Formats: sequence, structure tokens, C-alpha cells
Amino acid sequence: MKKILIAGLAAIMATNIYAVTENAPSKKATVKADTLQTLKHYKAGDNWFFGAFVGTNFSLTENIRFASFGKRLGPSVGISAGKYFNPAVGARVRVSYLNQHSRANSELVDAYPEVYGNGIYKFNMISTFFDGLFNFNNIFKPYKESTRFNVVGVIGIGFNSSFGFDDKIKNWSPSKGGQYEVDRSGGTYLAVHAGLQLGYKINDALDVNLESTYNATDDGYNGTRYDRKYDGYIYVVAGLTYHFKDHYGDRRFKYVTMTDQAQIDRLNAQINEARAELAKEPEPIIRVEKKVETNRVLDMTVSFIIDKYNITDIQKNNVQKVAEYLLNNPNINLIITGYADVKTGNPAYNLKLSERRANAVRDMLVNDFGVDPSRLRIDYKGDTVQPYDLKNEWNRVVIFVTEENNNK
Repeated sequence: MKKILIAGLAAIMATNIYAVTENAPSKKATVKADTLQTLKHYKAGDNWFFGAFVGTNFSLTENIRFASFGKRLGPSVGISAGKYFNPAVGARVRVSYLNQHSRANSELVDAYPEVYGNGIYKFNMISTFFDGLFNFNNIFKPYKESTRFNVVGVIGIGFNSSFGFDDKIKNWSPSKGGQYEVDRSGGTYLAVHAGLQLGYKINDALDVNLESTYNATDDGYNGTRYDRKYDGYIYVVAGLTYHFKDHYGDRRFKYVTMTDQAQIDRLNAQINEARAELAKEPEPIIRVEKKVETNRVLDMTVSFIIDKYNITDIQKNNVQKVAEYLLNNPNINLIITGYADVKTGNPAYNLKLSERRANAVRDMLVNDFGVDPSRLRIDYKGDTVQPYDLKNEWNRVVIFVTEENNNK
């Protein structure tokens, strides 16, 4: 049966046609169909990731600039979860814990060192951000599956929640030489940030990342207010990102190669022209097998986009040709057989998809072109049968096989 299918379908996808004659030279017409690459069709549950990271934050609060570099650093840890909608654009939620450093007014610290010491005080903070991710590699150049190094822009909005201020602040009282007021009750403040993430793909499942963002938030997030509306800090972390499998079983975006059906239609016209030229040979003796109308695979097929069962306008032309064939051959019925390619989806899903494809073609023949439904019989193979060996994507197809109309 497989050989019959391949022989019949060769008229659509063939790379050559020929006729062998006696007393006349043979002619050969060779045509090739163009192909194009497109991303697979992804669902909402695909392309998700989870990240964990550790690093530091560098305080930019008002008086901290008078402290040494090391005194401005505090530890940071966090996690993130998100997804990419396409190779260029994604989104995530990032939650981090930071131990932040700030400093009392320098005039008070210098005047009353016995009270303030170095003037540094610490507090804790939970930051939660909702980020947009923009992969510059794939924005400015076509996506490549083999790319390992990526530069990603990060921009987001969120909240900083301060708490756990140093107890020593309670000893900074006026009776001991002036007071630097710190609101130890904490609070939650709106924040924005922007930065870059550098990523290196270790394997399909895992990336290693280095990320830095500048974070701007309310001036009071460190417990004090000075002479400006905003405070900030720089956040630098390193970590790992784990990519979950999608419904195809992949962890990254993948291309599929699709045949341009419009080009195939043009090639079919060329094939017909070549046949017409061959028919003009002076009295050739052509060896051909007698055509049998029953159990014959028609040279019209209906192709589908990956994971789809709707019929495109181009493919509707092929359905119309099948309808015309039936109207011109009332003694013939058709078996409409749907298929799915084996390299995408799973057997249960593909079986249902192939059934939907066959039903979609039958419904169009009946509803759009007036074919008697009693002359049509549905069959579907899922991915258990692959009529095409040459290219996997050709198996996203509906094929027509003739059978005798016993009612005529």
C-alpha cells in the first residue's frame, strides 16, 4: 500500500516526470518545490523557565556615598519564573531578598562618633518585580537554534518592602548628641528597574546567567527622607536558569521546514505542460499501465500547517478539484484518509488531529461543493502510517483513494 501511496502522490511532490517511448527520444522534466522554515506552533504551557541566583547589591542611598566601597555592598538571593512568547520577547516574575546598607548624616557621624560609630545601619528588603525580557540577539538577527550566548534587556516594575532595621538605631537619641531619624517600621514602595542579562547555554535544559539592574525606588525605602524624591541601588547576581519541556518534548524554540504549497501548485502546472509537450510527439509508442479507477490514489492532496486542521485558501483549490473529479465520475466514491507527522505531538494527539483533518476536508466537499456525503468515507491514521519518507512535514496531509460506487 505504501508503494501505491508514494506512486500516486509523486504527481504533487515529484522531483521529475518522464515517459519512455520507442522510435522517439525520451523527455524528462525536473521540478523542485521551495521550502521555508517557520517556528513550531507553541501553546500557553510551552517555553517556561525557572531561575535561581545569588549576588550582591550596591547601595546608592543619600549618605552612603561617604562610606567605603565594601560598606555599600550587601548580599542578595532570589528566584524567578517566566516564559518566552517567542525567541525575542518574554516575561517573568522575580522575587529577591536583599540585605541593604544605609548611613546616617555625615555631619552627625563626624560630630558624635561615640554615638554613631561609622554611621552605617542595615535593614532587610524583599523585592518583587514583573519584568519584560527582550533578547537582543533575536530582535536584531534571525533566531538560530545553535546560538549559545545571548544578551537580554530587562525592564520591569514592582515593589520593595523594607523591614528588620538595626536595633542600634534606637541608641541614636538627642540626649547623646543629636538625632538622625530613621523610621524603623519599614514599608512597601513602588519601584522600577532596567538592566542587562548575559546568558550562556550550557545545554538545552540549562543556562548560566549574569545579570545587573539599576533599581529606582521611593526616597523613604531606607527609613529616612532627604532632599530628593528617589533612592536606588545596583543589583548584580549570577545564577542558573532551567528550561522546561514543551508539548513537543523540546526545551527551546525549534524550526520546522514547510513546503510552499503555492510553489507546488505552480510546479504542478509545469508538470502538466511537460506532459502536454510529450503528447505532441509524432506517434510515439508509450508503455503505460492501464489506469484502474478503484483503489487508486488521486494526485490531489490537502496539506496542513503543523498542529492545524483548518484548510487554507490555497488548499481549498485542491478540495475543489477533488469535488470536480467526483462530479465527473459518478461511479467513484472516495476514502478520505487523514495523517499527522510522527516528529511532533504524541500518538494519541496525532490520531485525533488526523481525524479532524479528514473531517474538515469531508465537510468542505459537502458544504462548499455539494458532494453527496454518502460517496465519502473517513479514515485516519494519526502518525502510525507515514506516506512520505522523504520529508517529515509532508505527512501533515489528507490523501484520497478511490473506491467503487455500488449505488450506481
